[in-house]
Amino acid sequence: MRHLSIFILMATLVLGWGKTGHRVIGKIAEENLSPVAQEQITALLGHADLARISNWADDIKSDPKWDHTHDWHYCTIHEGMEYSGPDSGGYAVQKITEFIKLLETDILSIDDQKNVLAFVVHIVGDLHQPLHVGNGTDRGGNDVKVTWFRGETNLHSVWDSKMIDGMQYSYTEYAQQLQLGLTDADKAILLNADIMNFVNNSRSAHEQVYDIGEGNLYYPYIYKNRELMEDRLLKGGYHLAAILNEIYK
Repeated sequence: MRHLSIFILMATLVLGWGKTGHRVIGKIAEENLSPVAQEQITALLGHADLARISNWADDIKSDPKWDHTHDWHYCTIHEGMEYSGPDSGGYAVQKITEFIKLLETDILSIDDQKNVLAFVVHIVGDLHQPLHVGNGTDRGGNDVKVTWFRGETNLHSVWDSKMIDGMQYSYTEYAQQLQLGLTDADKAILLNADIMNFVNNSRSAHEQVYDIGEGNLYYPYIYKNRELMEDRLLKGGYHLAAILNEIYK
């Protein structure tokens, strides 16, 4: 992806939804692509699908050649403020906007198209995880130490993977479960993506997400937050589909 070097800015480490969460979002998006978008994406990716490429952007961060991408996975909105750009921390909004525009052009090689698409799939998912729209004080909950069923961890990890994996669904089962009962009218509403709208929705969830008492988290925290978590996964999938349908129309 050498052509993207012109967009490189140095970064710091942050993780995203766990592998299951990203695959759920990718699977939901895949199932809601327009026929035209599906045809073009299949032609580009071949045997791969959106769920399969959804974690690539996390996987390659361990490669020194991709070390510059760490802060492409989050953005920051300080308490009481509106989003003011990457100077507040994190380039996710800037990058997703930039990558969408790139995919709408014919200037990229096939390999770069694949990589940029993989970043779009991943970053859209990240921006639906409430702690990837950080408050600028605790590295998206990474510094908030909690226990999860008596095991030591942090709040970011709880939202990335521990609650999702605790459901013990495969990503295909979870994608199916989340869409049960949706009507065509429901889907039409969900297939309408505005980047700052879903970024602000993630940020607005902080009051609930950070309501952790003394930090000893177990079943009551799941009961209180499962609906929110599943709402973010479901909307992440549909918003991703809407973005891709607009790119590949």
